[in-house]
Amino acid sequence: MTLDVIFVCGALLCALAIPALVSAWADRRLPSVSVFALISGVGLAGFAWYTDPVRFAPAEMPHAFIRVLAEVLRSI
Repeated sequence: MTLDVIFVCGALLCALAIPALVSAWADRRLPSVSVFALISGVGLAGFAWYTDPVRFAPAEMPHAFIRVLAEVLRSI
């Protein structure tokens, strides 16, 4: 698994966890799963950034998504 895939999975986990977190708070439920997803996503994205901070600079983040999408499409 490349760092691009790890970063994209972390970013997608964070993007999906935030609305789930808000929904749980609005329904007055314990947001345990969404907090776990958010922490996991931040951990994955942080690991990828810590390993190669130049490759995952804010200006390069969209390129990581495109590289992962190209990798998926190439494997089909």
